[in-house]
Amino acid sequence: MNTKMWIDPPAGWKYGFPKVYDKSVDGDCTAWMLKNGYPQREIDSCGSHFHVRMWEYVDENEKTEKTS
Repeated sequence: MNTKMWIDPPAGWKYGFPKVYDKSVDGDCTAWMLKNGYPQREIDSCGSHFHVRMWEYVDENEKTEKTS
């Protein structure tokens, strides 16, 4: 199973997102976002409705190697 995901929090473009998150390496996603420059005030401003866009990360090099 692929544990890498693109993570794009609200207004993430201001802080260099989307970024690739690897759950097996990076641990808790919220803590990882904070460590990667996403400010706590952005999370707090969403109240109890903090939603993050995420989609599967596909390494094109791995994809090519598997089909060769």
